[in-house]
Amino acid sequence: MTDDVGRLSRAELEAEVRQLRAERDAGSTASYAANLRPPGRSTPAGTGVLFSAVERTGLPMIITDPNLPDEPIIFANRAFQDMCGYGADELLGRNCRFLQGPGTEQDRLTALRTALAEGRDIALEITNYRKDGTAFINNLFIAPVYEADGHLLYRFGSQLDVTEVHRNRQRLAESEERQRAIFNSASEMAIIVTDTEGWVTDWNVGAERILGWSAEEMRGQTVERIFTPEDCAIGRAREEMNVVLRDGHAEDVRWHLRKDGSRFYAVGDMTALRGADGTHQGFVKAMSDRTAERNAAVKYQADAEFMHSVLASSADCIKVLDLDGSLTFMSEGGMRVMEVSDFNNIKGCPWPSFWQGQGHANALAALNVAKAGEVGHFQGAADTYLGTPKWWDVQVTPILGANGRPEKILSISRDITDQKAFEGRLAVSEGRWRSLFTGMQEGFLSAELVCDAGGRAVDFRFLKVNPAFAGLTGLPADSAGRTMRDLVPDIPQWLIDTYARVVESGQPENFEIHVPKLHRTFEVRASKQDDRRFIALFLEISERKRAEARRAATTEIGDRLRDVADQGEISRIAAEIMGRTLRLSHAGYGQVDPDEETILVSQEWTAPGLTDIAGLHRFRDYGSYIEDLKAGRDVVIGDASSDPRTAQDADALAAINARGILNLPVLEHGRFVALFYGLRAEPGTWAHEDIAFVRNVVDRTRTAIARVEAEAQQRLLNHELSHRMKNMLAMVQSIATQTMRGAADLDTARNVLANRLIALGKSHDLLLGGSLSKAPLRSVIESALDIHRDCPDRFVLDGPTVMVGSRAALSLSLMLHELATNAAKYGALSTADGRVTICWTLSGEGDDASVMLRWSEAGGPPVVAPKRTGFGTRLIGRGLAGSFDGEVDLSYPATGVVCTITAPQRGLMAT
Repeated sequence: MTDDVGRLSRAELEAEVRQLRAERDAGSTASYAANLRPPGRSTPAGTGVLFSAVERTGLPMIITDPNLPDEPIIFANRAFQDMCGYGADELLGRNCRFLQGPGTEQDRLTALRTALAEGRDIALEITNYRKDGTAFINNLFIAPVYEADGHLLYRFGSQLDVTEVHRNRQRLAESEERQRAIFNSASEMAIIVTDTEGWVTDWNVGAERILGWSAEEMRGQTVERIFTPEDCAIGRAREEMNVVLRDGHAEDVRWHLRKDGSRFYAVGDMTALRGADGTHQGFVKAMSDRTAERNAAVKYQADAEFMHSVLASSADCIKVLDLDGSLTFMSEGGMRVMEVSDFNNIKGCPWPSFWQGQGHANALAALNVAKAGEVGHFQGAADTYLGTPKWWDVQVTPILGANGRPEKILSISRDITDQKAFEGRLAVSEGRWRSLFTGMQEGFLSAELVCDAGGRAVDFRFLKVNPAFAGLTGLPADSAGRTMRDLVPDIPQWLIDTYARVVESGQPENFEIHVPKLHRTFEVRASKQDDRRFIALFLEISERKRAEARRAATTEIGDRLRDVADQGEISRIAAEIMGRTLRLSHAGYGQVDPDEETILVSQEWTAPGLTDIAGLHRFRDYGSYIEDLKAGRDVVIGDASSDPRTAQDADALAAINARGILNLPVLEHGRFVALFYGLRAEPGTWAHEDIAFVRNVVDRTRTAIARVEAEAQQRLLNHELSHRMKNMLAMVQSIATQTMRGAADLDTARNVLANRLIALGKSHDLLLGGSLSKAPLRSVIESALDIHRDCPDRFVLDGPTVMVGSRAALSLSLMLHELATNAAKYGALSTADGRVTICWTLSGEGDDASVMLRWSEAGGPPVVAPKRTGFGTRLIGRGLAGSFDGEVDLSYPATGVVCTITAPQRGLMAT
């Protein structure tokens, strides 16, 4: 048998197999068995170069004998033994079916058996099993070898473990699925794909939500449909496309149209869509609705649609080289994959010359390793004979001669061009997906349901979470692999049931979830991923929900206060709405004594489960901010424990669940008289919108209270008018009686009576018109009592100079008129000898100065205290207290009525 493998003919190989069979049939069992042993174990000289070459190659190979019962393996090289885990003694004499297992594809077994029966080549991928039971994907190639007369001599099989290739395919499919899921779940952004002429080819759910058209409505429509008439008139859409072709992208910051004709301000970008070969295939336009925040520059980058294809593995290129590296043999499959039609064209060529650059160096190094008796391996790029560039995985092994030294070199090259291209696309895809996944502002999660023994979903396990999800929810960024109940044990079951319903029905669902601990509300958009998995997009809508609550509360407070006539009920309703809307611990309204620095809360709103704090409180028990309130400044404290005004009293505030404080003072005549307050059990910044809402509530409450006071004042005026008419008639009668009693004749009585009636009219003009400006107190008293002065000594006035404003002057005139009217009807002015003494004193200085005025009657009928309080008496007390913060004391000694009026001077000066 010749030593030149390059000239080894099929006839010689078949002759060798016939010799083995003859030894078997002749009963030479020992010789036959020895020839079945792999090289390296005392291989007889007759086996030749073939077995040595197959044994030394790194490609798993076997030879079977179809002429023996059950077609056993008659030879298996070391690479095959390493791949499947069986030793030579366990392989030889057995049929290959022991590699099959429960996962072996039946249809491929059928195809394999058919090819064997028909005696033809077959190449396929099939699931096989190693000795340890692990499965692998076997790229199998089987070829029959015939004798010259057409008799089947044996079969030659090569294998390659391509399990990792299949895993890469799965990763690519999952990557594309994630991209589509993100494409459709990015509902806050409209993504529009067009062809090169601007006709819409794809349209995501964000585009449907923002623009109003469905994908079905827009596919095949021109993208100009979303541009305004002005932009269409100047060809803005085409201009964008031209900019993209020139610069690579075009910014889109302008008004666009929705389906209903309304406009919105969009911020986005247009880019070119290119295929795997770099050809221009269209445009991708991504934009978001930024009408409300058109000055904010938010950029979203849409992932381009990825196009992937995996080419079928080609046959290996098997070559034999001499020790100089020149080609002496190439297999038919190698010629096909290398695009060589005639081997003579390349025979004798130096094999390393097929490689360029680093590939050439790697080929030389591998050749030297093989010449040293070891196995060389490398991967590199090389063109085919016709110039087609490809990537190769190369094994270079020595072919040993009879002396055990390398005589030839075997080079087996596997085309991995598709695998390399796939890895590149996968890396790009993963990079783009990861960039979008980590950069998006919306929270995104992928999870799988966890079910109990009965199949009911009781939890879910996170598979992926993006940084935005962790930031929004407060969950750890490394939540992947952990279950929801592990992270949040008291998670409500309804949330898990909702996700389970999405997975079971396959229908996406949108719902809202509020997280009290975070004071945040999210809109969740969940959709099915597979039979156990789902994805969800989290959008924070906390501020939107708070704004809706504030608007609803504003409407509610207007409706509920419209017909309420009780001031206490008005305050209670306002506190309830304010506390419930802002999720406060306490809210209410209290009357303030600025001198004592106390607040009296009659009733308040308290959050469920907390203790009511109605009652009398000292401001300084809870901090030092009373001076701010007295000055009319709002007190806004986010954290009572760190604010210098409340830090020392933080424990007292915490005892009433007040870590956050909002106090709005109410001033009258520059004096701190009431307070609206809101308290929070947890610290936190008071939003400007919340403070504005409280001010709105305060304004509406004060308006409602002012309405009630105005209505009460109107009723008072009506009563006063009735009372005044009665007093007027009594006064006219008294004046007439006094005039007639002292007149010498009828003409004198008529003139005196007329003058007194004129004075009476002027006094009523003063009282009802309120036209007094600042004037001395003495002048106000004399003007009010002039109508009753029927003799010079009727009234005795004594006191220092004190100025009073118009409001106080009117009230004093009204009270003095009431006192004089009562005296004329029942007291000192009803007799000829009656007298009234009016004296006043001024004590103190500045803002603390006070005035005391005393009315004393004498000389009238004996006085008896009234059994009931008449309207005039009530009018004196009410008018005074409401006008200048005074106090009235009426007493009824038998000698005559005494009325003492005490008021601050600043109140008397009010205009």
